[in-house]
Amino acid sequence: MTRLLGPWPVRVDEGQFCIAPNGNYAEVPDKRTERALDNAYKGAGLIGSCKDIACVLAGINCGTVLLSVLQADTDPGPDTTPWDEAEEADLTTPTGDFRYSALKGDTGEDPREPYETNLAHAGPGKYRLRLHARGRDINPDGVQDEDEPIAEQYLLQVWPKHP
Repeated sequence: MTRLLGPWPVRVDEGQFCIAPNGNYAEVPDKRTERALDNAYKGAGLIGSCKDIACVLAGINCGTVLLSVLQADTDPGPDTTPWDEAEEADLTTPTGDFRYSALKGDTGEDPREPYETNLAHAGPGKYRLRLHARGRDINPDGVQDEDEPIAEQYLLQVWPKHP
């Protein structure tokens, strides 16, 4: 099975968005703090994970980016479309649930599909995440205004990690 979802316009708060269990906003550690980087996350700067949460560092500080997700049963291999960078991380889900999560929670004004789509398509267990990104250097730490074209794009590949 291979299924491509999106692209979805998703919100970035404080320079990040998360992949987390449904509604788990309060438990998301802030990857931008040195303590979280040292103690919670394993990653080189684009995506990191800890427990059942992954955090994506965006280029912008706040606004909207485009997120597409490719769910696969096995490693689909890196996407051949030109990307600026790609990074991988492991994510374990004891509940079989993780999805896009805004750092500051669901305002009710965002598109519903990213919040409602469970990306853990094979149920509980370990998953491998490969995140491709482009446009993170266009407006570093800036604000993506609603009237501007969305510059940052991400492709998240998700597949179960078999022993």
